[in-house]
Amino acid sequence: MDDEAVVLYGDVLRLTDAVGGRAERTIREASGLGGSEFEVLLRLARHPDQRTTSARLAEDLSFTSGGLTRLIARMEEAGLLIRHPHPSDRRAVLLEATEHGRTLLHRALVAHVPQVTGDLLGPLTPVERLVLRELVTKLLTHSSRGAVKGTRDT
Repeated sequence: MDDEAVVLYGDVLRLTDAVGGRAERTIREASGLGGSEFEVLLRLARHPDQRTTSARLAEDLSFTSGGLTRLIARMEEAGLLIRHPHPSDRRAVLLEATEHGRTLLHRALVAHVPQVTGDLLGPLTPVERLVLRELVTKLLTHSSRGAVKGTRDT
């Protein structure tokens, strides 16, 4: 019950729940986007040319192909993204946010960035921020998900 790893894992879950729950509320209030919609639009914005295939998006988000297919259909119906023919693979399509989707993503980020910065980085010194980033990257690198890639280097 007092195992170091178990206690740390519980603390990470509590932190994720606290910060994540607040982030989702902030994003929804600012833009009307749900958490999954926000993540899809954010991941699209990070890809070169702000487009990618649904297979790559599913990998980025750790979604099943069926779950992502339903989400993409809902987002397309809501005017948040559009499909384009893939230039070299007739079986694939490229997904891209619409202007409406990019506008809502921008609104969400304007509210989300200060909130999550305050929650995650505000209590930390600059050195602690660097250490936290290094530790999280190290743990993710050794996980099945891998480290988070930076903006546009996917």
